[in-house]
Amino acid sequence: MRKLTAIIAAGLIGLYSAGAMAASFIGPISSDNQVAEAANTPYAIKMKSDAAAGFKLEGSKLTILKGGDYLVIAAAQVGGSVAGNIWLWVRVNGKDVPDSNSIQNIPAPSFTTVLVSQGEMTFKAGDILEIMYAASAPGLGLIATKPANMPAVPSIIFTVVKN
Repeated sequence: MRKLTAIIAAGLIGLYSAGAMAASFIGPISSDNQVAEAANTPYAIKMKSDAAAGFKLEGSKLTILKGGDYLVIAAAQVGGSVAGNIWLWVRVNGKDVPDSNSIQNIPAPSFTTVLVSQGEMTFKAGDILEIMYAASAPGLGLIATKPANMPAVPSIIFTVVKN
């Protein structure tokens, strides 16, 4: 009986693992500074990524190839050469997603912090997802850094996972 229980448990673990491994995800980043040229103007954030099943990334546009429910997390290191505010939000198919915006005040040019916009979203196959930012003054935006003897700090780390 113990052997049969062990075989059933191993099979269930294998099925669970196969399902978990089938999860579709992508993790684009940007290693570039992306700062506003004009105040209060929306800019699409450009990113790069290795190929990932279920997604197609071209510059700032991430096409969702398989419809379903997704977890979307955008974490941008923000700052710039002046003080002011920076906003970060989600756009789908060219339209801003309600209640997806976040804001961070940059009190001084030497200040950087991480600004996050995240949520669960339902997409149809072919939907185009973009992460947008705007700033209250030119020179504010996404800032990448390379500390000595440490990994680089991307200007954005973006994660999209199909549930």
